[in-house]
Amino acid sequence: MPRTEQEILNDLISKWVPLALEYAKGAPAVTAVYIYASSEEGNQSANAFFEQGDQTRYPSKLQGVETGTQRILQMQKLFVSDLFDAEAEFAEAGVPLPTEYRIYHEPASGKLDVQLSHEIKYANDPIKTSSHGPEDWLDRLPKAYGQYLPKPID
Repeated sequence: MPRTEQEILNDLISKWVPLALEYAKGAPAVTAVYIYASSEEGNQSANAFFEQGDQTRYPSKLQGVETGTQRILQMQKLFVSDLFDAEAEFAEAGVPLPTEYRIYHEPASGKLDVQLSHEIKYANDPIKTSSHGPEDWLDRLPKAYGQYLPKPID
């Protein structure tokens, strides 16, 4: 018998949050972890971001841990692998696939907030891609992708 949507989500989150925390292990002053994943029309991506001190950081900018490209790619690969597994279960259960996952976790308090969307946001956008998703969600995240968007014409 297929699992319920909530069971599948709980399992996915129980994999993703520890993976992000493992990446940040040893980094000082990490007060929150953000996990963003997008899955639209065959294009999946996922990454973790970290609140450290008074800044929201990309994994490559996290201070106090090894931040090499291979380590980041391995984390992202595991996120996406787990996402594929969850999507297969959603399909088996007849549950519509989320297109966006926004997860916030505070390690000290255990607070967890999960937001899902089923709206196609980036697949048909002429300018933005799913790489813009974390920047659209997290106002304090430095604009690595958004800085290249065309400026409005006055």
